[in-house]
Amino acid sequence: MDEKTREQMIEALDAMLDEDRPYHERLEAYEFLQEDCEEIVDDMLAKLYTVEGETGKMLMEVLAGYPGHKAIFMGLVGYLYKGEDVALFAHLIGNYGDEQGIEVLKTFCEEYEPNYNEYMEIRNAVEELGGDFDLKQDFSDDPLYRYLKGLDEEDPRRSPFEDMWKDEDRDDECDDDCHCHDEDCDDDCDCHDDDCDCHCHDEE
Repeated sequence: MDEKTREQMIEALDAMLDEDRPYHERLEAYEFLQEDCEEIVDDMLAKLYTVEGETGKMLMEVLAGYPGHKAIFMGLVGYLYKGEDVALFAHLIGNYGDEQGIEVLKTFCEEYEPNYNEYMEIRNAVEELGGDFDLKQDFSDDPLYRYLKGLDEEDPRRSPFEDMWKDEDRDDECDDDCHCHDEDCDDDCDCHDDDCDCHCHDEE
C-alpha cells in the first residue's frame, strides 16, 4: 500500500466530518483515518470541538487509535461522562492504555450507577488497564442480567406444551357420559364418586 500523504489524510478527515456526504463515503474515510494518520492528530483534535452527536463519536473513535496524547484521553473521558454510549467509551478508555483511566472509570461507576452491560465494560476496562475492580452492584432488576442468568426462564426440564398435552390426554380418555366438564355439573354427578373411572381428575 502506498504511503498516505498529508493531503489524503486531510481530505479523508473532511469527508468523514461532512454530514451531507453519503454514509458509505464517510465510513471509508473513517476506516482510512484509523491507521497511519498520526501526522494529523492535532488537526483532528482541532475539529473535535466543532462537531457533536454521531459525527463527534466517529471522530473520537478514530482518535482513540492514537495513544499517548493527553488531549485524546481527556476527550474520551468527556464522552464517557456525556453518558450517550457508556459501554463504548469505557471500552475505548481501556484500550487507550492510560492508567489514570482506572480511577476515572471506578469513580464514574460509583456516581453514574450503570446498567449491567455498561458495568461489565467498565470492569473489563479497569482490569485491562491493570486495576482491581471490587465495586459491587445489585442488578437483580436489570433485564440483560436476568436474561443472561436465566432468572426469568421457566424450568428448562418442563415443556411449555405440557399443560396442553395434559388437557388433550384427559379429554381423549374421558368417557362420553362424563359430565365433569359441564359448567352446571353438580354434586350428584358421578364424576365426584370415588369409584368414577373418568380420567378427568387424574393428577399430573
